[in-house]
Amino acid sequence: MNKKNKIVKPAKFVKGQITLPGDKSISHRTLLFAALAKGKSKIKFLNNGADVLSTIVCLQKFGIKFQLGRYSVEVDSPGFKKWNREIVGPINCGNSGTTTRLLAGLVAGQGIDVKMIGDESLSARPMKRVIDPLRQMGADIKSDDGKLPMIFHGSKLEGIRYTLPVASAQVKSCLLFAGLFADGKTYITEKIQTRDHTENMMKIFGISIFKKKDVLSINKLKHLVIPFNYSVPGDPSAAAFWIAAGLLVPNSKLTLKRISLNPSRICYIKLLQKIGCKIRINSTDQSLEPSGNIIIQSSKIKSFSVGKKITASLIDEIPILALIATQAKGKSTFRGLKELRHKESDRIKSIVENLKSMGAGIKEYSNGFDIFGPTKLKGNTVDSYGDHRIAMMLSIAGLIANSPVKIKNHSIVNISYPDFYGILKRISSKR
Repeated sequence: MNKKNKIVKPAKFVKGQITLPGDKSISHRTLLFAALAKGKSKIKFLNNGADVLSTIVCLQKFGIKFQLGRYSVEVDSPGFKKWNREIVGPINCGNSGTTTRLLAGLVAGQGIDVKMIGDESLSARPMKRVIDPLRQMGADIKSDDGKLPMIFHGSKLEGIRYTLPVASAQVKSCLLFAGLFADGKTYITEKIQTRDHTENMMKIFGISIFKKKDVLSINKLKHLVIPFNYSVPGDPSAAAFWIAAGLLVPNSKLTLKRISLNPSRICYIKLLQKIGCKIRINSTDQSLEPSGNIIIQSSKIKSFSVGKKITASLIDEIPILALIATQAKGKSTFRGLKELRHKESDRIKSIVENLKSMGAGIKEYSNGFDIFGPTKLKGNTVDSYGDHRIAMMLSIAGLIANSPVKIKNHSIVNISYPDFYGILKRISSKR
């Protein structure tokens, strides 16, 4: 068999307990805060995917040292005031948009000359959304028509008032990080709330940040972040695939351990509970970044709608929600998804073409799609299009299809979840 392809066979049921990898969004941010600190910080359960490794590789360029253990990472930073400012060669962000956009905010105000690059996929993604507001703050940035590579020349930043034109936690976080090194106060207006990990973690690590209605404000950082110990909760976006498996495969029951229950990240769970899916949440940690266990059982699926107001809160879960909709009775509508055209793949196109090839009733629009169900999916050869979330969605589809599904470029799951196929094999009973 071609090593780039993966065959997933239909399952009788899925059962067992799963401990999820550390949340990817929180992992990136925790590394950046550890880099700002002076001294040694210890991070437990850091996500072990390639995207987070890209953040580590980039931070090493600034003189930050990492000691990687099996379940923890020790970060030894000289503090941002003593970062290496003589960067040799470009810093490579790999496939990680989060690394690129968040690090751009940190780099812009450091007085460092640096070139940021990425792989072919990342180099096609829009960076103008962070370049424009950073330039308004005074950053000297050259780019390839608003895309990578981006070249930063050391410059001083001034705080600005900025309203996010597109709901994006990455752009918001970029500007919050830049605001830490800008003279004056930075104000960011967010009309549609996105995930709030950066704000929460600033509070956790002693950085003053304020929110009044939909406006965040932050002052220039006046002191070094104190080194810390932090445990990263499990990734709810990765959990979504196992939740779908537990709901869709008959006679199934799964328990997911230590998952982030941040309200801005579990909108999809609330949506599924609202339509009667058997999902029970047991909260075990009530901190600013709460966590707990989730129990899932096979359920009958009702049709549902995803609109513009909630899209920003479940943007990473749209592919697996689309699969769930193929098993719902009636018409499910998905709108306000233009942002998906600019992810690791054109996710609207990737979802529609793959599910249609498996027999799903699906109609594409410029900003979304409609799905008509329920449909018994058929086995076929499908393509991840180099997108880890599409690959994982298609793998869960293979569990409920009438014959095996062959997935091209399946190994892209290593971007966020290297253990995915090992767990899939462990929890599923084959026909």
